[in-house]
Amino acid sequence: MLKSAFFDFMNRRADFDHFLSSSVLDRDYINWNGLFLPYDYGNAEEEYSSLRNSCAIFDVSPLRKYRITGDEAGEFLDKLLTRPASTAASMTGIYVIFCHEDGTLIDDSILYKFSNDDYLLMPSDMDHSAYFDSLIKRFRFQAVSILDCTDEWVGMAIQGPLSAAVLLNMGCENVDKLVPYEVRQFPFAGGQIQVARMGFTADLGYECWLEPGLASEFTGAIELARESMDLAIPGYGLSTLEACRLEGGFIVAGWDFATKADPAPGFERNPFEVGLGWLVELDGVDFVGKKALVEKKREGSRYGIRGFQTADVQEVEDGASIYGSKDGAEIVIGSVNCSTWSWGLESLIGNASIYTEHVCTRDLWIRVNDRPVKITLRRGPFINLDRRTQIPAPLG
Repeated sequence: MLKSAFFDFMNRRADFDHFLSSSVLDRDYINWNGLFLPYDYGNAEEEYSSLRNSCAIFDVSPLRKYRITGDEAGEFLDKLLTRPASTAASMTGIYVIFCHEDGTLIDDSILYKFSNDDYLLMPSDMDHSAYFDSLIKRFRFQAVSILDCTDEWVGMAIQGPLSAAVLLNMGCENVDKLVPYEVRQFPFAGGQIQVARMGFTADLGYECWLEPGLASEFTGAIELARESMDLAIPGYGLSTLEACRLEGGFIVAGWDFATKADPAPGFERNPFEVGLGWLVELDGVDFVGKKALVEKKREGSRYGIRGFQTADVQEVEDGASIYGSKDGAEIVIGSVNCSTWSWGLESLIGNASIYTEHVCTRDLWIRVNDRPVKITLRRGPFINLDRRTQIPAPLG
């Protein structure tokens, strides 16, 4: 396993080789496209505090990336995705999903549209090359090229209430004027960086993409911002990311629905069952899975997704049953998708799949070591920060 482009800059523990040899997979780190992503770089709670109160950084370099170009690039994406890309504005970041013919989810991704014939699609970790090739053949596209360019870009997410101020300090002039999901190119160190007002933390934040050769200049600019602004700007790992995304009610492939990389029979979900129906445009062009999703919407969903919260425990097993009471009897009303500790909410939070007929059930609990633990459900995010969408972005 390799270290990612910015690991040494972020790491506050022992050197990489010692860290790797003394760590346990899926307890201390995950394998992200062959690169090492730790749960934290030294202290997860401090990383979370910096992100929510000032600024922190995350290495998004391991994201898989596909450059999709050509006269038919937009038409190809319109067939692949459940919302049209060809009619979206250029220099925009778009949250997208794509499905199997039966309407169940394959993956979610971020799509950058640079122009009508130039796109960058970024799923998290799955290699979809063979599937994309099969669609090109199936629909007989002639003028579209798909290139896996994962190693040609490195990326840094700069997140938190002072993220715009940090980027201004780094020379990104007027970055605070970007509207949410806007993408802009900024000159940097003789080259350029792509900056999008986006993130996965439910906070004000930006994603920056650059050629690997600019990585040292980029980290140097962050170090100068640390000194001149008197900020720690630490790197944060998976623990903080998971807490922030669950606070915001975000969905993750493999954790909130089964995928090819994380198969789990019975855990397949369609977009309506995980709260992503807003990404499905059934009145537009035909796309893979549209016919099934029209029927799914007519029939209604088997599951509804809800956030759950409890202050009584700090860990619960994924897939654990959620119980309620009906006519005095204990019944299973759903199950836990995923969960983590939120330092900000001082409780365990997570996403849950709830049978639609039981979404209004009260007095709910899970079992932890055979002990019933009360939980509460909510629809939508746990937090909703104004600064995330404020224009211009706040600087202090």
